[in-house]
Amino acid sequence: MVEVTQVIGRAKTALVGNSQKAVISAFVVRRTEQQAERRRLRFRGTAKFSRTIKKHITDTILPIIDRITDTLNLTRKSFEISAANLGAASALDVSINVSGLSADVPMFIAMLSEALQIPVGNDFIATGHIASIEGDISAVKGIPAKVEAARNDASIKRFIHPDLEKDESLKVLSPNRRSLSIDAIIAAKRSIRTNAVSDIGQLARQVFTDEGIVLASLKEGFFDISMIDDHLNSPVMDVVTFLTCNNQKRFWDVLDHYFLLGDCERGRKLLDAFVRFFLARQIYPRGFGARLFQLIRSLPTITGQQLDFPIVEKELCGQLHGLVREEKDYDDIPLLIDAAYGRNIYDACPFDTQPGIKISDYENIVFDTVLSQINEQALARKFGTIDSARASFRLEKSRVRSYATFINIIQQYYIHLQRHIGSSPEKPDMSDARSEAINLLQKTFYDKGGDKAAFIQARDCTQGGIRSILDMLTERYKAEKQQLYINRVLKDAIADMDWKERVNCMRSIMEQIGPSLPEELRNQPPERFARDEETIGTIIQTYVSCSDRLNQVLSRM
Repeated sequence: MVEVTQVIGRAKTALVGNSQKAVISAFVVRRTEQQAERRRLRFRGTAKFSRTIKKHITDTILPIIDRITDTLNLTRKSFEISAANLGAASALDVSINVSGLSADVPMFIAMLSEALQIPVGNDFIATGHIASIEGDISAVKGIPAKVEAARNDASIKRFIHPDLEKDESLKVLSPNRRSLSIDAIIAAKRSIRTNAVSDIGQLARQVFTDEGIVLASLKEGFFDISMIDDHLNSPVMDVVTFLTCNNQKRFWDVLDHYFLLGDCERGRKLLDAFVRFFLARQIYPRGFGARLFQLIRSLPTITGQQLDFPIVEKELCGQLHGLVREEKDYDDIPLLIDAAYGRNIYDACPFDTQPGIKISDYENIVFDTVLSQINEQALARKFGTIDSARASFRLEKSRVRSYATFINIIQQYYIHLQRHIGSSPEKPDMSDARSEAINLLQKTFYDKGGDKAAFIQARDCTQGGIRSILDMLTERYKAEKQQLYINRVLKDAIADMDWKERVNCMRSIMEQIGPSLPEELRNQPPERFARDEETIGTIIQTYVSCSDRLNQVLSRM
């Protein structure tokens, strides 16, 4: 049975027993009916929580949760806490003893997740001690054993741990143990991702997604919180700021993502939560209809046609109409109805997308969408995770000693890139990954001496060593991914165009950017290119390139 990828009130950790081996476990937290202050925490199940742990949760973790919920104008919660042993056979009925403070971080994650109803992934384990009421995270013992448990569990993709580079205190770890822990974390990077955190603000950014935050904020009621007192600049307030900052943008970004995926069901649920949030407050969401109409209109034709309208129920639209008080909001209602029912989407009034360069025939909404999907800014947003992957890959040295080590690093980095953009298989074949990585290396260094020249550069640490090579691989990898994406977008768009639309689009573009076209394409009739998908793609990409350059000039004026 495949585990769900997102869960509420549950966080995995690794508990180290007397044998010094770690067992993957999970803390499970559930909200209960409001209790008296001294009875707000109840510990259930077979897991044994030490008195020290119970006191620390009561005196440190629960007050942090309370500060967050108080700032979000939510009621304080009471919790039932238990633990599940996911790492031992259930037939053995292995009990869990929770006695060390390394359980603080996963306990905090599970409690905050349950308090705010924000789901977290079940593909990571976390460890760390919350050392202050402000939410600072400090070092813990047993990291090598926990790393080993994480690497041996196929369901674990990430290990979240205290930042040992920043926490050099000798209170918990001796210099030798600290060194062993750092070495174990570095070694773990070969098979799983690792994230270092020094406070709960950084932790929240690692475990909560925009998708989870926006839906929870609408249902729990902190979507529009804006008065955040962050003058103390504490980790607690950093968590609150993260959960409340730009929730409007989060909502529209997530909704756009759902519809582009063709996931109408989740999109409808998000819209339902959004509408009910404002109905509960008896406020009409300013410009909601116009923005929703614009979003639906911006979808590729094939995607828009697959939406299951209405995406907002008629009854809810009527209730929103009853909240209208200002004249400009009355103008928004027809757009809301059109968007909710998919009306007037493809014959709406045209709008410009590229300043300074215009196409005469904007009847084709598909073509307009293509331009917005493959311009420079759109590509940067879509493939930004590749640059994030580049930045997060750590190298011990810029020089490598052997060809085998060099190829291993290239392979590790290639898998790292794949995982960051979500294209790695569930069960990666190392031989396939190795051959693909070597192929990428050879293509990158095709005119520079091949993989042997790359190895010499890494061995002698010339021109930036191995780091420079990884940068070059990244640019090649990104360029290939972008080209595949552009080709797919263009192919989908062109497939939806009829003959007249193709000809009109080609004529308009060629009139605008004729001098920028390759010499062999200038002064040719547009009908010639309307038959050739590859040539259409070349011309459209040239058009987008010209538009991007013009926008750069305008932005500097």
